[in-house]
Amino acid sequence: MALNRERNTLENLVYEIVYPLHEIDSFKGEEIKNHISSVIEEVGAVIIDFSKIAYLNSSGLREMIQILKLTREHKKKLILAQLSPDMKRVFVHTNLDRLFIFQDSLQAAVDEAIKSDNPDSSDKPE
Repeated sequence: MALNRERNTLENLVYEIVYPLHEIDSFKGEEIKNHISSVIEEVGAVIIDFSKIAYLNSSGLREMIQILKLTREHKKKLILAQLSPDMKRVFVHTNLDRLFIFQDSLQAAVDEAIKSDNPDSSDKPE
C-alpha cells in the first residue's frame, strides 16, 4: 500500500509530511515507520497528519513510540498534527502526551519544526 506523503523545504529546513488514512494499527504503523526510516537522513523534521485518522489501537500506539524513538535517535523533530479530540485523548490517557509534540494545524506544525530547527529561536534558553 502506497503511503501519501510530501516533502517541502522552508527556511533551509527539509521536512516530510506523512498522511496516513483511516487507522493506525500495527500494519499501517509499521509502514509509516519504515517510510520514515528510509528518509530520516534526508529531512530535518517529520510531521504526521492525523486529520484522516479515525482509529488508533495499542499496536499502532506502539509503532508511534517506535517512530518517536527513531526520530530522537537521529536528532530529528517529530510533530503530530491535526488530531481529533478522540485521538488526542488516546495520547493523554496513556500519558504519551508528555512525549510527543502536537499541533492543531499543519501550518503550526511546520512553524514548530522551523522554530526548533533555528538556533537563533527566541525561546531557546540562554
